[in-house]
Amino acid sequence: MNESLLYRIRPVTRRMRGLRFWQIWAVAALLVGGVGWALHWQAQAGTLDGRAAAYWVGSIAIGIAVTVAVACAFLFRDPRFVARKIEQHFPSLDQRLLTALSQSDNQLGYLQQRIVKEARDHSREFAWVEAVPASRMWIGRLGGLGATAILAGVLGSLAATRPNQTSIAAANVVTASEPVVEPGDVSIERGTSLVVTARFGDSSDSAESVQASDQGELLILDKDGQQRVLPMTQSLDDPILGGYIGSVDQPVSYQVRTPYWTSPEYKIDVFDFPAMKRSDADLVYPDYTGMEPKHIEDAVRVSAVVGTDLTWHLRLNKPVSKAELVDEDGNRTPLEFDADQPDVGHASFAIADTRRYELQLVDDDGRSNKFPPKLVVRALPNLPPKLKVTPASDTEVSALEEFPLQVELVDDFGVGQVGLVYSLSGGEPSEIILGHDLPRGAKTNIEQLVAMEDLQAEPDQLLAYHFFATDVDPEGKQRRTESDMYFAEVRPFDQIFRQGDPPPGGEPSPPSPQAAEAEELAELQKQIIAATWRVVRGITSNKGDDALAEPIDLLIESQGEAMEKLDELAEEIRDPASQAFITEVRESMSAALAELTSAKASSNRRGLATAVPHQQAAYGGLLKLRAREFEVSRSKQQPSQGQSSASQKKRQQQLDDLELEEDENRYETQSQAQPASAEEQAAREVRQTLSRLRELARRQEDINKELAQLQTALEDAKTEQEREAVERQLERLRDQQVDLLRETDELDQSMGQPESEMAGSEAQADLQSTRDDVQQAAKALEEQDVAQALASGKRAERQFEELRDEFRQSAAGQFSDAMREMRNAAQELDQRQQELQEQLSDRQAAEQRSGSLGDTGLRGESADGGVEAQLAEQRESLGELLDQMQETVTEAEEAEPLLAQGLYDSYRKASQRGIDRKLAEASALSGQGMKPEAAQAARQAGEGVKQLREELERAADDVLGDETQALQRALSELEKIDQQLQNELNDNRPAGSPPGDASQGAPSSQPDPNSPAGASPGESPAASPGQPQGTPAEGGQGQSPSQSRDPAQNPSQGEGEGERQGQGQPQGEGQGQSPASQSGEGGGPSPGQPSDGDSQNQPSGSPPPGGAGSTAGQPQPGSAQPGSAQPGSAQPGASASPIGGFGGRAANAPLTGDGYREWSDSLREIEEMVDDPDVRSQAARIRDRAREIRIDFRRNSKEPEWDLVDEMVATPLRELKRNVSEELIRRSADKNAIVPIDRDPVPREFSDAVRLYYERIGSGQ
Repeated sequence: MNESLLYRIRPVTRRMRGLRFWQIWAVAALLVGGVGWALHWQAQAGTLDGRAAAYWVGSIAIGIAVTVAVACAFLFRDPRFVARKIEQHFPSLDQRLLTALSQSDNQLGYLQQRIVKEARDHSREFAWVEAVPASRMWIGRLGGLGATAILAGVLGSLAATRPNQTSIAAANVVTASEPVVEPGDVSIERGTSLVVTARFGDSSDSAESVQASDQGELLILDKDGQQRVLPMTQSLDDPILGGYIGSVDQPVSYQVRTPYWTSPEYKIDVFDFPAMKRSDADLVYPDYTGMEPKHIEDAVRVSAVVGTDLTWHLRLNKPVSKAELVDEDGNRTPLEFDADQPDVGHASFAIADTRRYELQLVDDDGRSNKFPPKLVVRALPNLPPKLKVTPASDTEVSALEEFPLQVELVDDFGVGQVGLVYSLSGGEPSEIILGHDLPRGAKTNIEQLVAMEDLQAEPDQLLAYHFFATDVDPEGKQRRTESDMYFAEVRPFDQIFRQGDPPPGGEPSPPSPQAAEAEELAELQKQIIAATWRVVRGITSNKGDDALAEPIDLLIESQGEAMEKLDELAEEIRDPASQAFITEVRESMSAALAELTSAKASSNRRGLATAVPHQQAAYGGLLKLRAREFEVSRSKQQPSQGQSSASQKKRQQQLDDLELEEDENRYETQSQAQPASAEEQAAREVRQTLSRLRELARRQEDINKELAQLQTALEDAKTEQEREAVERQLERLRDQQVDLLRETDELDQSMGQPESEMAGSEAQADLQSTRDDVQQAAKALEEQDVAQALASGKRAERQFEELRDEFRQSAAGQFSDAMREMRNAAQELDQRQQELQEQLSDRQAAEQRSGSLGDTGLRGESADGGVEAQLAEQRESLGELLDQMQETVTEAEEAEPLLAQGLYDSYRKASQRGIDRKLAEASALSGQGMKPEAAQAARQAGEGVKQLREELERAADDVLGDETQALQRALSELEKIDQQLQNELNDNRPAGSPPGDASQGAPSSQPDPNSPAGASPGESPAASPGQPQGTPAEGGQGQSPSQSRDPAQNPSQGEGEGERQGQGQPQGEGQGQSPASQSGEGGGPSPGQPSDGDSQNQPSGSPPPGGAGSTAGQPQPGSAQPGSAQPGSAQPGASASPIGGFGGRAANAPLTGDGYREWSDSLREIEEMVDDPDVRSQAARIRDRAREIRIDFRRNSKEPEWDLVDEMVATPLRELKRNVSEELIRRSADKNAIVPIDRDPVPREFSDAVRLYYERIGSGQ
């Protein structure tokens, strides 16, 4: 830009900046002056120092002026903007100035120089500063200076202002004598409590203040004109009166009155947070389901098939301004409201997947719902039919056999057709329709007898078969589901088995190489057939071609590998007939490979099914290469995995039926724990359902009993207060009935899951009918129709009991550490809360007896501080328990949905009860010296803690089972093993000792006669930690009675002492066993210690110490050797023979006889039954000591020191029995407590007096 032109423009810029400064400053000065004028009135009232206020306001004004000046100095920095202003004021420039400014100073041409010269000449001719008129400049300056003068006047007046004497006197009067009532006018939630305090002046010259703070009362006036008067007490020595309003359910007004002063009237307004009162659901199912639309009342959990149209109808407690359903991903679905029902919202959508919605509400005052309810929508997929084929494995049949087949099928929405497809040796498949139009959810068993003779089957042919079923897919089209393909090999009639000599070393003899290769090739071909069939099933399931390309490549590779192995086998075989069979097999494999290659190359993958018959023909040809004669021998060891061929596995049952001359190996082999089978999972599901039904039936029964009592009380009520009390009880029962309805929905949803065995069953339909009765009872309670509620409740109770009886097969739940910890924490929390309530009640009673409320002194303050600290600890413990519940809910959401929902309901109820708030109120009231109100708040918190404990105990019972029954079983087992040990002690006590010495002084461990009788032991012993399941527990002393009843156990049990009585066995047969089966007492020896009963180091033919390897001369059970006593008749002081068994010792003696293992397993089972860690450790110590005595006896053939046995085992065992008995009595005390019949309960206000009365009677006062 041209510098000469910029020089002529700068004066215009300065005038524009100055004008803008005066304009902004005028506005700012007026605003600051207004603030100073407002402070002027406060300075006059004496609440503000005028001089200090003037100083600060002036400082702020100066700062604003400096800021404005600096800011204006940076305005209008663009010369073109100023040039445009000049051009607007002087049109004669005709854009010359802007054009000249746009030119560069370098190499100006003639025309550019002329334009610049004309612009300069114009500036000399005209005053460009007139672009900003002088009049505007004068007006701006006058405005700014005038505002400055006003500001200065205001600041001077403010600095000179002094407080008015009248205002000072009035303020002093209020401060000195006017009490301050808190909270004054307030708005609180309906049903909450309120503490009202009045703080009086503490000046010593105000006698009225001191007297007024000694006593007072709280006058409450409701909208109906009724008055209530509550006492107000002084908090310690402070001039504060406090009153407590327990529950405010409607708008009221209140006043604080003393003998010398009455406060103004204050108002308490109540409000309700928006909340959902009820939720109904309408379900419109897809057409293919054939199900009628369904309306579910009062439901928060809904299960329906994918594609169902769901409409929620949510009834709120009041109209709201905003209502939305928010899912887990944050998607919001607003509710629609009708004009005639503004408190009922509707939301409709199609069910596509499982969702959890949270209802968020906002009312007209901006309040949100405190506890947003959860609405759960579970999407049930339209699964294909489930086909369960029996037998579900390949088998061998004869050519004349009638082969029975069975299929069990079930579908969620019915089966159109079910049939059987079979083919013989690669021939054309035949299809048989077995059923039509099977109903939904019904489990149907269909049997079909395949006559192999009618099929003209020949030996070494292959029968391939599978079942199919058709149903309707989610799109309404027919869907065909096929089972796995199974094979039945037609075995020849002339199979010969000869017994051969066992190979040296006990190892099984391997088959011939050609036979092994043929068997492996046949097994490979069968796997190829199964894999091809799975790919074909994938095609029929409408999978994409891309997903099937890789499996087809693998099939081609596998078939080619099979052909290579066939060629290798052909080179080793010289038999002409076998060569002909191999040629047929090669042709079939080649045809199958060609079909696979063609299917891969063509776009139509459905042609892959044509390869299956060729593969079956190849497999049938391989069957003809099987051997017809077999030489077998019994091995002392099981063949390894690599040694077992496919044909040996198939013929295992035939080999087991052969009668070979060699004795079977009786040594136990190690067994491993197997994963839970489908049957076990189904049994566990039934147990959970049974437990839930039992609980629902019991709770419905309790509700019905209370309803019957309230119905009578409602008829007998004469006053309005009595009717209101009964109605409050009915409202409480209605909440309990709604909770029962929620849990019924959870059970119905669990039974209706697709993977559940009970989905669509008759039991689920009965449960839905029961649910309707429960809902009708809840609805009748809401309408206060007690008779209808009682009738519906009775029907629901009866149906629950019927369902419970149908499912009564077992009643055991699986243990959960988390539930046990939460249950114990809740019990401890409840116990501490009861102790705190007693402390508060005792101090209140002590103060009432002393008649002094203010004379507490330091001791009272210290005690109150201790109570406050304990209440704070209670709040912390409660928070930790609720956090643990929330974590457990999150972790158990998928694995245990019933447990998660139950814990979530308990967590939600605990939050709604306001236990934490009640504890905080009790702590605050106790700190202010308001003992009665603090005790009342603590009692209310105690009720909430008690309900939380009961809910957690019920949830724990669902998972852990009834703890009382476990203790009863443990006590019964303790009685039995204690009696066994006492019998052995009495039989072996030295001569001259008192026969009852071992049991003297043992207290009776029988529980109270009112307690339930102990259940007989019926559960299998659980393995102790560190011991694999199925391993012999203590030295392998034969099978225990419980184990011998299990047909799944190995026929040979135990080692060392583990051989069966009366049977001798060579000593060296046990040397191939694993260490787990050779371990002594406790599942294994310690390092450096020889295994108990180990015979590896014993010379062949010589038995080890302890009679582990007794010969055939060992006495048989039930018979006696000459010179030996019968079992059970051993004379005192008689010692057992160290070799050749236990001689005259009792066979079932727990320490020195054959009954040790059963005795030790019983003690281990007791250890698993109880939850108390002290009792568990005590049982473990007893078992360890008994094991040491047993090891010492067997290793050294030394008679135990029976006095030491009595001291180390028998006495602790009696103590353990006493501890378990006391724990059983304590836990069953509440259930078996004797209560009066036909007697009214003690009113709450007299409960403390009655308790003190009985305490005095018990103390002899």
